[in-house]
Amino acid sequence: MELSDRIDTLMDKKAYLIDIFPKTVPQKVDNRYFAVEKFFHRNKSEFERKLTYIILKLYCYYDFITDSEDKIAENPTIEELTLLLEKCFSGKLGYINIVLTECDAMMSLNKDDLYMTAYNVSSELQELLAKLVNAEGMFFYEAPLNNFGEE
Repeated sequence: MELSDRIDTLMDKKAYLIDIFPKTVPQKVDNRYFAVEKFFHRNKSEFERKLTYIILKLYCYYDFITDSEDKIAENPTIEELTLLLEKCFSGKLGYINIVLTECDAMMSLNKDDLYMTAYNVSSELQELLAKLVNAEGMFFYEAPLNNFGEE
């Protein structure tokens, strides 16, 4: 199966969020979420560090295939992986998809998002991700279906 087909298939699976919020934020009349989101976008260095640490720790457990606008890499070096993340965080890349080949799961990071999405997460991976995410002071929960498609 081509990598692009595999990614498309994984994106149709159940999704989980690695987020700065513990659950989806409800809409408020004054739209305060957008002001808060703007603040976090201007102050993203801590968020970026946390996601980098989660991804690097996860890399110790699973093989990766990274896919971005730049290139596809199988088990990139730590330097290549961190450079790829820096390019995404700085806006030089629009996205990074990280396929965890051993468990047929995927992590997806988009340059403008304040969360990362995990797709097709097994119970074992779910447990590990929850621990890694919690250690960084972030939250891991099932994505609402209306925002990310259906199972």
